[in-house]
Amino acid sequence: MKQRDTSLDIIRLLACFMVVVMHSPLPSANANGQFLVALSYFTAPCIGLFFMVSGALLLPVKTDYFTFLRRRFGKVAVPTVVWSLIYIALQLYYSKSEINVLQAVASIPFSAQGEGVLWFMYTLCGLYLLAPILSGWLERATKREVEFVLLLWAVTLCYPLLRLWFSVNDSDTGPLYYFGGYAGYFLLGYYLRRYPGSISAWLSGGLALVGAILLCATKRYGIELDFYSVFWYLSIFVAALCVALWIVVSKIAHRFTMKDALAWWLSLLANLSFGVYLIHILVMRYWLWQQGWILSITNYVVQCLVIATITIILSIVVCLLISLMPKLDWIIGFHNKKAN
Repeated sequence: MKQRDTSLDIIRLLACFMVVVMHSPLPSANANGQFLVALSYFTAPCIGLFFMVSGALLLPVKTDYFTFLRRRFGKVAVPTVVWSLIYIALQLYYSKSEINVLQAVASIPFSAQGEGVLWFMYTLCGLYLLAPILSGWLERATKREVEFVLLLWAVTLCYPLLRLWFSVNDSDTGPLYYFGGYAGYFLLGYYLRRYPGSISAWLSGGLALVGAILLCATKRYGIELDFYSVFWYLSIFVAALCVALWIVVSKIAHRFTMKDALAWWLSLLANLSFGVYLIHILVMRYWLWQQGWILSITNYVVQCLVIATITIILSIVVCLLISLMPKLDWIIGFHNKKAN
């Protein structure tokens, strides 16, 4: 049996923690703007890391196309539908927005419904559809060929910056249109696992630091840059931060011998991270944000950290209980076999 890579479990847990922390700040007129900007930038790698772990684990696909889709979609598509219905029902109950229920339910196969956070699941399904096709090329591709494709993807991540000086066509008629998007993270995860040490942590970390300095400069001197294009998920700076975190975690994890008990717990928590992603909005926004003692915390940073900590703990506990129940793996995409 192939030994489990503990570093991937740690990276997935780190990404899960980042997601919860990112969503923790309460909408408030007293919000700390600088804190929110820094929080958003340094937790933005969460999505890229999730996709990178998936690419590292799944590429190249070894089964036929439909067998792969049946196995992967069974773990993702059903929980997505279930939680879409749950969040639609919650929005109706709390009257958070006016929605056409029939249209929302009918739209579930095509776009995220109920809560925007579910967009991740649709992108992941799209990458699953692409994975077997990409695998056919990866089985023949050399390291240099993979690096060339990743370089083309990196150019698309620089578009928001290049647009400051050049006319850039990023539409479906652009030359690199088919090299953009989250598939690049998928391929990047495969590359970093297949060719460890090929990218310098100092180089990627330095580029991520440049992004942080540029972000501070835009806020300090009022420079007009769109945060959600220059410093967000599909940004060269965030991609560099993803690589730096991946390399650092991998080196630390491989340097130390981990006890079997700790490795087992890390594996369990990593498997629960999918469910935590699905449920954390329910715990946080539909319950925790409504608690008077949370609202009474005057320090905005402390309030965010308390919300994040409690959300993570409760989400893990709930997902763990669900995983122990027979035939309920379709809710969170994981069943704890130790319960049998």
